[in-house]
Amino acid sequence: MSADEYGTVIRSGVSRSGLAFSEACRPFDEIDVGQYRRDSRETEVRTRTMAENRRRGRGSSVAKRLALVLVASGLALTACTSSSNPDVGGSIGSTTVLPSKPSTGAPISVGYISPEGGATGQVPEAREAAQAAVQYINSNLGGVQGRPVNLVVCKEKEDPATARDCANQLVAANVVAVVAPVTSQGDAMVPIITGAGIPFVTGLGASSTEMTSNGAFVLSAGVPGGLAVVAKYAVQQKYKKVALVGVDAGAVMAGLKVIAGPVFQQSGVQLQTIGIPIGTPDATPQISAALEGNPDAITILGDGPLCTSVLKALQTLGSKADKLLFQLCVSPDVISAVGTAAAGAHVLGYSDVTSEDAEAVLYRTVMSKYAPNTAVGGTAYMGYQTTLGLYRSIAGLQGDVTAAAAMGAMNQATNVDLPVGHGLTFTCGGKTQPLLKAICGSGAIITTLKDGKPVDPQVFK
Repeated sequence: MSADEYGTVIRSGVSRSGLAFSEACRPFDEIDVGQYRRDSRETEVRTRTMAENRRRGRGSSVAKRLALVLVASGLALTACTSSSNPDVGGSIGSTTVLPSKPSTGAPISVGYISPEGGATGQVPEAREAAQAAVQYINSNLGGVQGRPVNLVVCKEKEDPATARDCANQLVAANVVAVVAPVTSQGDAMVPIITGAGIPFVTGLGASSTEMTSNGAFVLSAGVPGGLAVVAKYAVQQKYKKVALVGVDAGAVMAGLKVIAGPVFQQSGVQLQTIGIPIGTPDATPQISAALEGNPDAITILGDGPLCTSVLKALQTLGSKADKLLFQLCVSPDVISAVGTAAAGAHVLGYSDVTSEDAEAVLYRTVMSKYAPNTAVGGTAYMGYQTTLGLYRSIAGLQGDVTAAAAMGAMNQATNVDLPVGHGLTFTCGGKTQPLLKAICGSGAIITTLKDGKPVDPQVFK
């Protein structure tokens, strides 16, 4: 984070309902993609042909299995759907004074694909946080080359048809980049967007296409990097054995073994894998069998229902094993359902929104000012993180701001501070994980759950 982004910290706790601003927050200028529609039949034919060509032989078998793990386990989106809003109106901690640097001139269009309107994957709070980030960029950072950023929002329903439609609409809108914080439809969207020479920026990377395509950029370490951090954490804690619980569906568990097995073997930590069928309300039999192996820690990689079932089983069985959960496993709905069963669990993720770290303070400030009715917890950070991460990568562009220029800047991004990353950085252009060349991030943050909230963030790289 540059010095221009951060001001003086106000150390006292601030209530969202009690914040007073010197100026009213202007409503965000969301552009309806409908006004960009035009006859793009030729573009669709060209990009879909590219998509078919790029699909042939794409990615390693490991990457393809990883996509199955992410989508089938629900990590792509299912666990991100929560109607809870616990942070609105409550104490959100210290904030900061933002610099005033308004942007002027002709706007620069950036596409944003938001999973909304379908049967699953409702994350409007991520879009709201992305819009807050854009207002911060335009009002407080001077935009890009002094020009404001316009976010061209397209909502897709987490199905291939609407995902492809959004991709084609944004190509037709001549955006310089596309942000899609989390989606299960990367295979449908990425070839169209990157085939048109437009960079695709995401936070998690839930498909082999997102992780291996030229022109795609995953700002976090994704699940491969997360599992590597679990192994490092186990070594630090001197654990001899870790049990990894996942969804027993199709090739999910086989994929997990392929990805996690070598990492744990190199770390000298024994890995035990346990598959639990989708929709299992009571995982006590499977967890009881797993505990017979005396693991030092239990890691859960799955959606909200799986996490709820496993955590309740661990409590019922009186397990003393350390609980290490991926961040999507501690949604407000899960915490509410399991109560004290999650107390003391360690949570692995890529964001810190609660501490006094400068990035967390900045995030709370931007959200309080520009999205006061959106919870700072949950999945909101995803939209903010990817949108501001893109900005930090292209802010220094010289000359015309085009998709080609943005693509070059993303490929050259080196040690860029990951927004709300508590010291995590990202480096793109295939330099971080050569086999998964689109992954830019490395490391993760491990926090401890106390009273249902993550505290004491520790960065593992």
